[in-house]
Amino acid sequence: MDRQWHLQPADAGDWQIFSAQAAKEGWRIPAKEMALWRGPLQHGVLALRYARRFAGLITLVGYGVGAWIGNLLVMPEMRGRGFGAGLLDAGISQLTGQGARTLWLTASKAGLPLYQRRGFKTVGAVERWIRPALGATLIKTAPLRGKPCAAADLLQEDVRVWGERRALLDFLLPEGELLQAADHRALLQQEPGMHILGPWFAPPAREKEARALLVSALAVACPSKELVVEMREGALPAPVLETFGLVRQSGTLLMRQGGAGGVDLSRLMAFASLGSMG
Repeated sequence: MDRQWHLQPADAGDWQIFSAQAAKEGWRIPAKEMALWRGPLQHGVLALRYARRFAGLITLVGYGVGAWIGNLLVMPEMRGRGFGAGLLDAGISQLTGQGARTLWLTASKAGLPLYQRRGFKTVGAVERWIRPALGATLIKTAPLRGKPCAAADLLQEDVRVWGERRALLDFLLPEGELLQAADHRALLQQEPGMHILGPWFAPPAREKEARALLVSALAVACPSKELVVEMREGALPAPVLETFGLVRQSGTLLMRQGGAGGVDLSRLMAFASLGSMG
């Protein structure tokens, strides 16, 4: 890159341009997540300017040993100049400088070569499933609500999977609905126009309990809102999700730079965010 580019905190104008372009790209960025990036997590946002124009943006969140990179976007007219690599390198430098040793992200096929050149390895995949708003009848019998999950139990499961206490749930728990079906524990997040079911934790191969958890989630979710689930690929057979009116919309690769850092994804059914915060 030439010397006309520099990084700075994102301002209101940057966010306006970013949001418009992200929508054109088909990205789903929850309102709560945007509020976090523009509020308590604003130190984790880097905006790139070229010749005084907004050229791109990246978001970063560090939890300690682990950290997530997300929302890496370069404006179409600025692509092919190395700006994406520059943003990624700056993000990696900032997170590792804060002590992170394991970096996570989800990648599209288009972004895969860049991440591979920076040492990220594919360790799985993520599938986005959506129950459309006001869809067809999803459950033919009256749903029975499962017992509420205790917040402490969900936090314990999060530590069990990710190997450390993550601040993300502190932001998500207050306005969400905690659900439990046997050993399945999940958070149903409330968003304008949609619900997000995640994080969702469970022992492997518990399909019956997974169905019960989905019944509980649909009993609580507003039918006029979409229900979005960012599933770990292989966590649940597709026919089970389809039974509840969920449709697979897209998929990304789960990538990691560095060691596993005590992470055990075998109990993770669905992620807490839509690809950018884990």
